[in-house]
Amino acid sequence: MISLQINVTSKKEEPLLSRMMLKATIEFEKATPSYPEVTALIANHLKTDEKLIAIRHIYNSFGNKKAEVTAYVYTDENRKQFIEPKLKEKKEKKVKEAKKE
Repeated sequence: MISLQINVTSKKEEPLLSRMMLKATIEFEKATPSYPEVTALIANHLKTDEKLIAIRHIYNSFGNKKAEVTAYVYTDENRKQFIEPKLKEKKEKKVKEAKKE
């Protein structure tokens, strides 16, 4: 895994949605880290489960080795499933599955 460093810039409790909004700066050496890598880094930093974290954005400037991250840390997995937007499947995947049947 590439060496990543995280610096939490702000935390904001959102009790009505059972979550905490987290803004952080990450520093990296190579390419911008993927969402799963950032999720693992935040979970490790906050000592929580990766399933409770939803990465909303990773903002990166071209050529910089820094990125701004906006993430939500939920209190339980059911609340996360209820609130977070569902990812849409790609059309090509659905077409291939239809041809197999």
